[in-house]
Order: sequence, then C-alpha cells, then structure tokens
Amino acid sequence: MKSCIDKEGIITKKIVILGSCVTRDALEFTENSQYSLEMYFARSSLISLYSTKVKIKKADIQLASNFQKKMVYYDLIKYFPRYIKETEADYLLIDFIDERMEVLERNGSYVTRSNEFVHSDVNEQIQYEASELNKEEINELWKKSASKLIEDLKSRFNPKQIILHKALWRYSYIDKDGEEQTFKEHYWIKRNNDKIDGYYKFFQENFPGIHVIDLNDQYHADESNKWRLSPFHYEEKYYKAFIEQLNKICQ
Repeated sequence: MKSCIDKEGIITKKIVILGSCVTRDALEFTENSQYSLEMYFARSSLISLYSTKVKIKKADIQLASNFQKKMVYYDLIKYFPRYIKETEADYLLIDFIDERMEVLERNGSYVTRSNEFVHSDVNEQIQYEASELNKEEINELWKKSASKLIEDLKSRFNPKQIILHKALWRYSYIDKDGEEQTFKEHYWIKRNNDKIDGYYKFFQENFPGIHVIDLNDQYHADESNKWRLSPFHYEEKYYKAFIEQLNKICQ
C-alpha cells in the first residue's frame, strides 16, 4: 500500500470508488486528511465498462459540468479496467446502485444510458439503441463482466483492500418535518433491490476475503438530502455509520 503521512503523522488512505453517490457522499463525513479520493467512477454499468471502447473525444461530449462530462467519457472509452491495473490506491470501494440504469447496444458493444449520457446528445454521433436482451440475458452478461472485474482486481489487490458497500434502495424516508414516510413505488424499489442484491451476492461468492459494509434495514432515505428525495439518497446517520465501519476496516 502507498498510504501518505501528513505533517501531523496522520496516515492518509488512498481511496478509489467504483459506484455512486451513496459511497462518495459518505466521505464528506470524514476528517480532511483521513482519506484521499484518488478517482471516482460513477454513472456506469459493469456491462458497459467491460464492453468495446467507443472512439470519441472528450470535447465532443456537450455537458456544462466537467464532472458529468468526465463520467460519460470514462464510460464510453472504458477507462476503469485500464486505470485499476495501474493505481496505487490502498482501497477500492464498490457499490452497484448505478446498475439501475439501462444499457444501450450497438453491434455487441454497450454504453450506460445515464441522464448525463442522454443530455449530452452524444448518441447522435454514435447511434446506440435500447438493448433487446431480456432480464435473464442481461443478468448473465453482467455476471460475465463482473467476473472480468474480479479477475482484474485479484491481479492487483489483496482481497482485504476491496470494500463492497451493499447499498440498496430504501422503502421509507424522513420528510422535512422529521416524520417517517413510505415511498409509494414499492414494486419498483423491490425490483431494483432484487437485481442489485443478486449482483452483490455474486460478487461476494466469487471474491472471498473482501470486506463488506451492510447497513440495510437500519436507516431511511431523506427528503432533505442535497441531491433531492430518492430511495438511494440517505439520511446523514447512514453515512456516519458507514464511515464508522470504513474506519474500522482501514485502521
């Protein structure tokens, strides 16, 4: 590991995230020098990341936000598999919340249909279309991609450097008055949870020895979350509990 030590003797752990805001936002509840976020990969399905690279220039992606432009670009050029083989990070944090997104297909190549991808109008250039694969075929394609990811990680990391954040959609939320409420979209939440929970189980079963942070059935989503109300935008107590678990692992 290539941890850094600051002037006060505090060891800073280098972190890479492959996941979503549910993991990234938790780092806001840490001490400034405790962790260093080396790279953050979001808005991508593993099916896309382990697919054929798209030939495109970053300048061709028309988005005002540099972060959003970068995430779309990384998804299109499949940057993660190359990056992860070279990084000197101490820990890789993974969650599969962004697997909720549809994948688009062209000639056996896939991209993630994120909101950023849609708003970039980049598909007018590359002409991807909705995948015609059914649920079972998508599941098998994901498992093949996850197996490639696990193979890459095993060649670079010790299992104890991998932290799987088993984040799921919440069925309830805290409203702005502090009252607990229930989301009406129960079926949609369960459908997404069933899918990504299966992904978590597959990853754990095929990568023994990794760390797992599982805080499900303890916390709620939050209407006051800065990203607006959503089943995967949690209350502050969730993120603080996550950091407590992360600290135990990294110490």
